Amino acid sequence: PSPMAMQHMWKTREDLTSRRGAFSERERGQGDYCPVCWRVKGDLVLCDDSEDLRHMVEFGDKYYVGCSPECCRTLLSEAPNYVLGDPPLPPSLPKRLSPAAAAVVPTDALEYKGYCAVTFKQGPPAGQPIQAALLKPDPAGQDPLHMAEYEGKTFRMLSADKLELFMRRPHEYSQLTLPVKLPFDKVQAKVDELPLVGYLEETVVKSMQVALVDIGRRRPRFPGTGNKVSALVYLSLWLRANNPLNSRGEGERRAALLAEYTATCELLTRDAGELATQLSVDQILPSP
Repeated sequence: PSPMAMQHMWKTREDLTSRRGAFSERERGQGDYCPVCWRVKGDLVLCDDSEDLRHMVEFGDKYYVGCSPECCRTLLSEAPNYVLGDPPLPPSLPKRLSPAAAAVVPTDALEYKGYCAVTFKQGPPAGQPIQAALLKPDPAGQDPLHMAEYEGKTFRMLSADKLELFMRRPHEYSQLTLPVKLPFDKVQAKVDELPLVGYLEETVVKSMQVALVDIGRRRPRFPGTGNKVSALVYLSLWLRANNPLNSRGEGERRAALLAEYTATCELLTRDAGELATQLSVDQILPSP
């Protein structure tokens, strides 16, 4: 074997194309697979194209490509162990779909009902049911679609990293069986079209949870009012002070009102504590 780096200066494009080895799928628009990764790990790794041919090796009047400098050095030292023998590649190979091609694939044509095969194969987090591993991309998200075709089926993944894992070992993810009970699909809906309860859940429920925890911790009691009224007033002031739509000036004004109300509510507790330290037990308890 001999390295091909910089030999593009006297090699024609036709010669480089016609003399590709058995690990090349350029005729089907795929590219060159790394023989080392396939023979050692069983991974289908497509090699990046380089104009200087720095990872290309010539052996037996054929050209082979390594996916990295390490694989290229391995080919130079032990090429027969990796490029000879049958079959060089599996009969079925995955094909990555472009964003434009993935955008026109109908949802009902996706394998596993559109769930990510890699996430399902990896399994759910510890202590959670298998349904926790059944995930689909967010329908309202702006990320590009990550799809691949394999054995006449179309698979959709959650991310580019998941798609890369699928492209390396598609046979591990193409024969899975979904559970009988599947999670409900997320339905994209406009917030202003939801009923009142749904509207509150989508808009202020998180802020309400934080505010209620704060009320339980402080237990505000405004002089002259009951616990219920004091808590409701505190809740309204807290929500207004922490409204993310407030301007800077409005937010400071609302925060000052909340701080003033909180300080007033603490008068009873503070005064009762100071009074208890000033009086002796005999002064506080009635005489027999």
